[in-house]
Amino acid sequence: CKFSVVTSKVSTGSYKRQVYEVPSGKQLVDQAVIDRITWATWTSVLGDEVIGIWSRHAEKADVNCACVSHSGINLVTGDDFGMVKLFDFPCPEKFVRTCFCMVTTISTVNISSCYS
Repeated sequence: CKFSVVTSKVSTGSYKRQVYEVPSGKQLVDQAVIDRITWATWTSVLGDEVIGIWSRHAEKADVNCACVSHSGINLVTGDDFGMVKLFDFPCPEKFVRTCFCMVTTISTVNISSCYS
């Protein structure tokens, strides 16, 4: 598989999603170009595709991590309350109900999906 442009997405401390070309490091700012990117992986809590991961009373800092399944149809998140939640992906509507939820520890700071 050959890519014409390899990109990297970062989330900043001010809750902004930035996209860069690799290896040049040039920031992509044209939203039409960014919208056409097919991501190989998704681990961001930011973006129109994941607006529904926050509950009605949650703050942006409450959701710590997210990961889309390899099939691209599910999203799992971890939050400050030790909750691991499963959503359909994408979930662009606000306040989406989770498909599954479980409590783990005091705070979940990293999560990943695996093949099954």
